[in-house]
Amino acid sequence: MFRALILSTLAGTLSSTTLAHAGPDKDWRPVPAERLLILTLGSGEVILELNDDFAPAHVAQFSQHVSEGLYDGERFYRVIDGFVAQAGLQDDEVVEEYPKLTNENDRPLSDTPFAPLGNEDLFAPEAGHMAGFPVARDAELGREWLLHCPGALAMARDTDPDTGSTEFYIVLDAQRYLDRNLTVFGRVLSGMKHVQALTRGDMSIAGGVIQPPAQGDLIISAKLASDMPEAERPSWEVMVTPSDRFEDFKTSKRVREEAFFYRKPPEILDICSFSTPARPAPDKGE
Repeated sequence: MFRALILSTLAGTLSSTTLAHAGPDKDWRPVPAERLLILTLGSGEVILELNDDFAPAHVAQFSQHVSEGLYDGERFYRVIDGFVAQAGLQDDEVVEEYPKLTNENDRPLSDTPFAPLGNEDLFAPEAGHMAGFPVARDAELGREWLLHCPGALAMARDTDPDTGSTEFYIVLDAQRYLDRNLTVFGRVLSGMKHVQALTRGDMSIAGGVIQPPAQGDLIISAKLASDMPEAERPSWEVMVTPSDRFEDFKTSKRVREEAFFYRKPPEILDICSFSTPARPAPDKGE
């Protein structure tokens, strides 16, 4: 019986996986090389997309730091289970030498194509996706913003909202209460398992900063695809949002018809419970 349950569950997973990674070219958009970030860790590569549409100044400064090799050899020095993994220079005196960024925590409502989630959101009047990124909107405030879903890349700061500079973090589990308080400027496309595998600190000691003699995991290198030789560049695509294929993908997550579910779950999605599919770009020469 146990084997039968596993096979039933896998059947549903397989159909969802096939839907997420197949499809014609029109259903996918390429990630520009200058916005594709490759973090090489000891356990493997983490692929991220930077969002200069929502946070142009953060992406510009972060990209410059990456191109200059600022993060090569640095560490994820504050990693809190179920919260975030923070990395950068760590030394306050060194960080102080770098320019401070004005926060880009939200922006005025735009005409960027928006794919509504399809049900109510707990934290905002409306949630959905823009260019694959989870977004919330508030018509009354006239603002929209990127969300602290798992895999979000954001800038750490001090109490002053305009003090972000070099220290960044990747969200390990949804932290929606941080939305509009810190600047999200990217998201993980692949390799989240390597982020989740990072050495943890103890939240009760120094706010989760990993204490000597232990050390946080090393960033072997941080590179933009655009800084790599063209023949060596990775190439990635993200499912187009909005699109019919993306709506089909969401339906596969919302409507669970697998035989495994003898009690059918409510047809409701949490904006942070799934990620817009991404894939390595197919080799057009094959």
